[in-house]
Amino acid sequence: MAKKLIETSPSKEKALLVVIDFKERERREFSFEEEREELRELVSSCGCEVVEVVKVSLKKVNPSLFVGKGKAEEISQLAWEKKAQVVIFNTDLSPTQQRNLEDIIGLKTIDRTQLILDIFAQHAKTSTGKIQVELAQLEYLLPRLKGKGIFLSRLGGGIGTRGPGEKKLEIERRRIEERITKLKKELENIRNYRQILRKKRKKEGVFTVALIGYTNAGKTSLLNSLTGENQKADFALFTTLDPLTRDLKLREKVVISDTVGFIHNLPQKLIEAFKATLEELEYSDLLLQVVDISRSNFEKVIRAVEDILRDLGLGDKPSFYVFNKIDKLNSSDLERIKKKYPEALYISAKYHQNLDSLIKRIEEKILESFVEVKVIVSYSQAELLNFIYKKAQILSSEYLDNKIRFKLRLPRQDYLQLKKLLHF
Repeated sequence: MAKKLIETSPSKEKALLVVIDFKERERREFSFEEEREELRELVSSCGCEVVEVVKVSLKKVNPSLFVGKGKAEEISQLAWEKKAQVVIFNTDLSPTQQRNLEDIIGLKTIDRTQLILDIFAQHAKTSTGKIQVELAQLEYLLPRLKGKGIFLSRLGGGIGTRGPGEKKLEIERRRIEERITKLKKELENIRNYRQILRKKRKKEGVFTVALIGYTNAGKTSLLNSLTGENQKADFALFTTLDPLTRDLKLREKVVISDTVGFIHNLPQKLIEAFKATLEELEYSDLLLQVVDISRSNFEKVIRAVEDILRDLGLGDKPSFYVFNKIDKLNSSDLERIKKKYPEALYISAKYHQNLDSLIKRIEEKILESFVEVKVIVSYSQAELLNFIYKKAQILSSEYLDNKIRFKLRLPRQDYLQLKKLLHF
């Protein structure tokens, strides 16, 4: 009699987490407990099982190991006792620190950036998302292609602990550099194509709204609720990597985009690699900062997002807060927050609460953002005519002797520039 096969799911990789508690904690926005829980969330999103969390109190960074040698040996012993397969730090490690830690611990050791890149790689579904993730991974990998140890053994296909050898390393380095150049060219083509689409929308007078916020704030759920879409909205970090742009059915032509979620201390390499995605924010008319107010530290999260926006040069963009997940708060906590943030919109994307108020606010912002004006322009005013055809939506035009009478609709900032060209 044939035995019945029993399906089993693959076992999760076991991870030991190392969370650094800097003595000068007052210089850091997030507390140790918040850093620890966020690392747990990141590791869970990566599909690993946490077997232990080690707290390391640190006054200053050890240049060769990040932590002291005694602490590294202690981490090694605990990792082997707990049968961990990977050690994950909540900070970034230099290539030298990572290599030296692996020599002492004897296990794969990764830092926060590599962990986030692994999550990105799992969630990248479109060609653009995959290109951006691969570029970030290769730029992260390139300075680590030297020396010996477990890290390079993995890259070299498991050739003991000697690494792939200097000649092979040089070949790998050259191949990676060539691949990085190719990926950057592909991303530049994508950026140029998206720029064409944006110009077309602007010419047609389309108002663009972008949903921004911390990862897992409910941006994709809100996009689904506003547009009737059914995009994947898991309770996981970084579900959305590419901007999802959909029509929002209002009286005006409006498109709304869901963008990649932010996280505090977002690695600069990720910002650079995801420039094609983050450009959607730069060219949006309105930013809606979606905030999960059920988080106890939501105000710190707001500051983290605003720090990133300033780094991107978007601190002055028209925006307002959309406080999501009000269904998770009791009435007294909600009223307390409303008193402190009276200008915010309070919604539950999941249960479609107060979405009509949100739509009304968007419509108000549209009216504030555009100006309709009548102008008469001479045929000889080439610069002015070029500006109108490039920047404005032409509602009507009447050709007269040596001049044109226009009725225009254009963004307020472009209207101010038009006034300068008209000298009034």
